Amino acid sequence: MWSFYLKEWLPRDMVPCFAEHGWQTLELGEEHAHDLLKEGSPSRVGAAFRRYAADFNVSFPQAHFIMNTRGYRPEDLPGKREFDLAPADDAEFDAVMDVMKRWLDLFNALGVRCGVLHAGGAGLSAGVGWDAARIFERRVKALERIAEYAKGGETLICLENYSSRSDVGVETAADMIGIIRAVNSEQVKICLDTGHANVAGVDPAAFIREAGPLLKALHIADNLGQHDNHMLPYGAGTVPWPDVLKALRAIGYDGLFNFEVPGESQNCPLPERLVKLDYAKTLARCMIDEIYAAACRVNPENGVPLKTKD
Repeated sequence: MWSFYLKEWLPRDMVPCFAEHGWQTLELGEEHAHDLLKEGSPSRVGAAFRRYAADFNVSFPQAHFIMNTRGYRPEDLPGKREFDLAPADDAEFDAVMDVMKRWLDLFNALGVRCGVLHAGGAGLSAGVGWDAARIFERRVKALERIAEYAKGGETLICLENYSSRSDVGVETAADMIGIIRAVNSEQVKICLDTGHANVAGVDPAAFIREAGPLLKALHIADNLGQHDNHMLPYGAGTVPWPDVLKALRAIGYDGLFNFEVPGESQNCPLPERLVKLDYAKTLARCMIDEIYAAACRVNPENGVPLKTKD
């Protein structure tokens, strides 16, 4: 579960709450990473928070890299803007690389296996008129620098597909694979966001099959196909979940399974939000069982109930 689900809570408050509701593995949200980085040395703070979480049997195998230049607390809001991994200005580009090093140090100290990252370059087309080839080169240059710094560490860089008119060239599995091949580093893999794919009109099951062994992380979320609503699966959304689970099973997916569903927490009082958190854990287990066809009470191919001894 993405820790953004409890975004109002500081890191050391949200951990025991998730643990109380049976969530031992979480994706550290950007907002909570910003909170931690305020405390000082990323390596020292990351190691200390890892020990703190371990006392509750909680770990963070997945985390989201920076998306905004500042955090989510009231003191962070003035001057906050969207973070761009691949800006046009060379001095700003170098500064961005220094920021990414701090985040990588934090993630490695936390034991993060998959760090989810947007490829950047959103303002290069409309903002400064760069063509697709030049934007591609800028993204590759940024990722080469980051991958080189990440080499030898625990954290993989997992590029996330996106869906925006300003983020061209990062929607499909082919887009992701093209960038990864150009970077040519074992540190760079793929995170599929099912919600982004649905908004972009990309078939998530086909994405999974094309990504194959490069797929190491998931943002599991549903929406109505127009906006990134971040809803739980099997509700009013339009993501074809049986096809998604079948595709994950077909490629032998052994990466991380993560709900990114902060939409479920919007306008929702805390008691009801925690009930949803309990339901989400049961739903995640059911979906994971279908991926691995283990302990299923129904045939994952046709939904027909299976006979069980109990």
